[in-house]
Amino acid sequence: MKEQTNKKHKAIALSLMLILFFTLGFMVKGSSEGILFDVKIIEYVHNNTIPGILKFMRFISFVGSANFLLPVTAMIISYTLIKKKYYISKLLLLSTLGSYILNFILKQIFHRTRPIEYFLVKQGGLSFPSGHSMVTMSLYSTIAFLLAKKVKDKGKRRLIYTISFVMICLMGISRIYLGVHWPTDVIGGYLMGYVFYCLSITLVKE
Repeated sequence: MKEQTNKKHKAIALSLMLILFFTLGFMVKGSSEGILFDVKIIEYVHNNTIPGILKFMRFISFVGSANFLLPVTAMIISYTLIKKKYYISKLLLLSTLGSYILNFILKQIFHRTRPIEYFLVKQGGLSFPSGHSMVTMSLYSTIAFLLAKKVKDKGKRRLIYTISFVMICLMGISRIYLGVHWPTDVIGGYLMGYVFYCLSITLVKE
């Protein structure tokens, strides 16, 4: 009974996330302007940049880029395939390559322009949803899920999820700090990334 209730609550939460995501998406569709709190937040960050923090944010952003994540996850997936750990392989492949493909499709649908006037680094492509935020949410949540499955101690499991949460948050902050995404791009990326993660662990059977 409790399990059914939890599944119902999870389904409702994911449905609300999807509604919020598409609401934001259609609000920014084809736009080059910020909405809601976008301009206030990005201007505040842009006017208070610090060189040392800027370098750190560039590093964080690189760790969440396709240039870093795809080769690293490819090596990990290759290792898990050699070890015949196909469940892990499928989840990791879906949470990276699958998430990137979905993000590309969504960007073509909403076609939002990046906040070009706030750029602190060079960046191409479209803006909504943030690819870094979406893929990081799906991938790091998947990694945390897989690691936590093997840990019995609640404290250690909590630590795993906390580290994952901090990394995900830093990724979104870095994209806003570097001026390459509106805050609502990051929120959209988080929402769809989490939905994609939940669907992945539900559909892929061990």
